[in-house]
Amino acid sequence: MIALTSAGPFVRRASLSKQQAARRVCVGASAAALGLYLASPFMTLWAIGSSIRAHDMTSLGQLINWSELDASIKHQTLSGLHLEQVSDDLPDFGSSFATSAVSNAVDFTVTQANLGTLVDQAVPAAVPANQPMPSFSTLVEKASVRFTRLDQFEVDVPLPGHERDTPLKIEMRIQNWRWKVTKVEFPTPRAPIMQASASPSNA
Repeated sequence: MIALTSAGPFVRRASLSKQQAARRVCVGASAAALGLYLASPFMTLWAIGSSIRAHDMTSLGQLINWSELDASIKHQTLSGLHLEQVSDDLPDFGSSFATSAVSNAVDFTVTQANLGTLVDQAVPAAVPANQPMPSFSTLVEKASVRFTRLDQFEVDVPLPGHERDTPLKIEMRIQNWRWKVTKVEFPTPRAPIMQASASPSNA
């Protein structure tokens, strides 16, 4: 006597189980990758703070794109010089000379070799002498962060003693699969806010 067995339903259930397991693995891997991506710029910020606290300029230098940071500082310096106010006698020559001088000075100063000196000068300048140096975690708690693009992340850090100035802005971009500092904007005085009065003025 021959016993007939039906294996079709069992095969289908086994196939469905494998598909569901593969789907769960894909979803889990995608969620882990997204979480790592969202956390990665904060990990870089933490690494920057740790390097500054330990005065480890080698590690800090590896988190900087020097050519882009160099261009950022040149732009800020030239903007602060108000080159449009150069003498009317030789405006083109004056502007060209100032631009060349600033460019050479920034190229000479903003380097890996001078990074320790730059940090030592920038940190005390950022925080007034009559206020204690805030911890990195305190600054991060007050910071405003945002992804401006998939490969770009910005941090605005209000600095104590600069309440009337713009925050310190740090821009980072993904380069060679790592977040690197590409731009730093130092605090500057905020533009005055003009308020219009609805009441008529008495002549």
